[in-house]
Parts: sequence; structure tokens; C-alpha cells
Amino acid sequence: MCTCGGQENLRNEIESLKAQLSKHKDREAHYDSEIEILKDIIISFKRRAFAPKKERWESQEQLVLQFNEAEVEANKQEAEDNSPEVEVSSFTRKRGKRKVLPEHLPREIVTIELPENERFTDDGQPLKVIGKEVSEKLFYEPSKMKVIQYHRLRYGVDSGDPVKTAPPVPSIIPKGIVTPSLLAHIVTQKYADGLPLYRQEEIWSRQHVDMSRSSMGRWIVQSAQACVPVWNVLEDWLLMENYVSCDETHTQVLKEKGRSAESKSWMWVRATPGRKNPIVLFDYDPHRSGEVAKRLFADYRGYLQTDGYGAYNPVEKQDGVIRIGCNMHGRRGFFEANEGAREGRGLAAEGLKYYQLLYAIEEKAKTKGLSVIERHDLRKTEAAPILDEMKAWAIKGADQVPPKSKIGQAFGYFLNEYERLRGYLLDGSIEIDNGFAERAIRKFAIGRNNWLFSDTEEGAHASALFYSFVVTAKLNGVNPYDTLRIIFDKIPTATGIDDYENIANLLLSPVSVH
Repeated sequence: MCTCGGQENLRNEIESLKAQLSKHKDREAHYDSEIEILKDIIISFKRRAFAPKKERWESQEQLVLQFNEAEVEANKQEAEDNSPEVEVSSFTRKRGKRKVLPEHLPREIVTIELPENERFTDDGQPLKVIGKEVSEKLFYEPSKMKVIQYHRLRYGVDSGDPVKTAPPVPSIIPKGIVTPSLLAHIVTQKYADGLPLYRQEEIWSRQHVDMSRSSMGRWIVQSAQACVPVWNVLEDWLLMENYVSCDETHTQVLKEKGRSAESKSWMWVRATPGRKNPIVLFDYDPHRSGEVAKRLFADYRGYLQTDGYGAYNPVEKQDGVIRIGCNMHGRRGFFEANEGAREGRGLAAEGLKYYQLLYAIEEKAKTKGLSVIERHDLRKTEAAPILDEMKAWAIKGADQVPPKSKIGQAFGYFLNEYERLRGYLLDGSIEIDNGFAERAIRKFAIGRNNWLFSDTEEGAHASALFYSFVVTAKLNGVNPYDTLRIIFDKIPTATGIDDYENIANLLLSPVSVH
């Protein structure tokens, strides 16, 4: 009896079952991958859901602290105040951490004498002054305001109309009541100290001065427009540097033509991490596109450090531009995978160890005070092998995890940005990450939390200019108020590029103000 047909059918059935089994395994692998991705998403949503509650709780704690802060801080100070006294020549000084009061403050001497009836010994001998004990206390007097009245004399003959009148005092806002000192105070309060205009209005009202927020806002916009040539000088200097970093953050403008009040707008920041006197420039734009990046870096040549955002790709294609990546963002992906995801936590921890080694090399260079050339050599010998090893590890690890999982995304970012991430090895002057620009833009983000939005596009541009001035000044050890007062005084009489360059230099080096 022939069994050929039966055997053939059996083989066909086995092959069919194998195909079905393979299909089921592929489907199972797909489902497993989707499950892990969903687990990551759930964990991420949980973190977001609970974060606001934590923030509210922290806010409540801060609110409570407003009421008992004095008691809390007093306990810290008690040990300092109760520290033993030490005699030093003719005065007494306390041990402990109490800081010496600033030397530049004026001193007013108050002499305290014994009552006349106590200037005798027990047996009636008169006492005489043989020394003194000196202690210092800090006195505060609320800011004073005064009105400066300008009398512009008119000249003419004894009879008839005047023929000549003394010219008005040059002013950054010719028809306004504001002086350079007042304007500098308002701008410093808003952009250096994060005090919104409505709060400043309340403070002025307590001093019985009618200073509306609308007036202050108008002065800020007008003075910013007058200062644009100074900002342009700073931009020219920035774009001449061989190494510039850039980042961007969102903002909101309520009244902008063709856009709703809820639309996201953007504040871009450019900075010079390697410059002896650093420059930080903020620039407002409604958009976050590559066209904005091209405008900001038109004709630029040199190293440009950014994160992996695609808007910078057109700039990277310009002749003479070498784009450097941000390892802070590379590390962040592994950190988030390690903290929030279940899949790949071991791999994420391993990625963080690699970054720990890389940042340890940077710390070594800083601690030893290495020159640019020495730092470059150190990176070539120690950092380059680690990055090469990390790349091989990442390629292998990426094949083991779902691409859309947290760890998969971390691998994806690292491998896609790898050439840019190792770009800092090219020059010892380049930083390992874009932290300089990110720290600069954080100044704006803190202020934004206080004033929330800009009313108009002109206001957003004004904010960009004054944040540029204030942040640049602070980075260079320059007092923002003192310098802004001088700038507002000099702007009305500035006539050419030399004048504007001299004014711009005020933001880069401390000046004496009398």
C-alpha cells in the first residue's frame, strides 16, 4: 500500500503549523514590545499626575514657612549670636560665621558714654576713658524720591516775545517724567529681581506716588527701542566668536497679530561660553522653525553647540559651521529611563555610568586648572576611548529593547547624535554640554513664572533686550542697576558706532559709579 500521498499531506500540515507558530511568536513579540511601551507610558503619566500634587504640597509648605520663617531662621542664627566674644585691640569681635559688614558703606559713629554719676570708682576716684568697644549694626532707610524741576530760561529783549530758550535736558524718553535712575530701578526690579509691574505699582502706591503699570510698561518699551543699537553691537561681537551656544524656551504673548492669546511663542538665547567676558543675547520670535535659526546665525562661522532639535539643521549646512551636541541631553535620556521605566533599567544605569566617567574627566581638567590645549589632550587620551566603547555598547543595547520605550529612545538619541556628542573633543575650549546656554535661559524662565506672559510683541522684544543686558551684566560681575542708569543717561547723546560700543562695554566690565 502506497503511503506517499499521506506523508506529503503530513509534511504540508507540519509546515503549515510551523508557519502559524512562527506567526504567533512574532505577534507575541510585538505584543510584548507594545506592553513594555505602555508600561513606560503609564509610569510617565503617573509621574505627571502626581507631580502637581507634590508641587501643591510644596507650595503649602512654602506658604506655612512665610508665617514661621522668622522662628526657623532665628534658631539657625541663635548659635551664631551666642558665640563667645573675643577682644581684638580696641574693639570686640564675635567668633562664628557672622559676615563683616561691607566696607564701602558709610559709617556713622555714635559715641555712648557712661552717665556722669557713674564715672567714679567705689571710693570716689574719677574715671577716665582708657579705650572703647566697637560694634556695628546695619541701618536701613527706605528709598527717597524727589522731584527735579527744570527751569529753562527764555532770552529776549526787554520788550517783545522771547527769542531764545535754553534747550531741554537730553532724555531717553523726552516727554516722560522718568529719569535714568528711576528707569534703571524699574527695569532692574522686573528683569533682575523678577518683580512684575503690578507689584511695583503697589509698592509705589504705598509711597503715595501714582506710578501705573501701563506707564512703566510704556517706558520699558520706549527705552528698549532706544537701546537697540547697543544690543546690535553685542550681537556683532557674539557672532565674531568661534564658539557659540544656543537654546530656546517658550513664552506667551497675548496680543499678537494673526495669533491667538494661547499660542506658544519662543525666546531664543545665544551665548558665548568660552569668552573671557561672556555675552548672552535673548531674541524673541513667534516661531521655533529653522528659518529663525538661520536668521540668528546668518553668515556665522565657527562651532555651534545645541541640543538635537532639528531647527538647527539648516545652520549646520552653512559653510564653516560645525555643530556640537549636548551631552547633558544625552545623559538625560538614560536618567529618565532609569527613573521612570521598568524596561531596560540595568542598561540605563550602565549608560549613566559611562556619562559619570566622561564628566569626571571634565572635573579633573577643571580641578587641575588645565589650559585649553591641555584639556584637549586629556580628552583625546581619556574621553575618546570611553565614547567609542559607549557607542559599541549602545548599538548592541538598542537591538535588545523596543525603540519606543524610554531606554530605546535614550539609545536612539545617543546614536543619532553621536558625532555631534563627541564634537567637544575637537577643541579644548568647547564645553561637554550646552549647560551655559541652558543656565542663562533659566533666568528668563524664573522671571516668566512671576509675570507669566507679555502683553504685546513690542513688550516681548523689550523683555528680550533687557534680559540680554541684565544676564550679561551679572555674568561679568557688573551691577545691573548702576550700569543701566549710566546707559540710560548716555543713550540720548550717542551719535555713532563708537558711542554704542563704549556703552556696550559697560555691560562687560564693572564700573565705578559716583
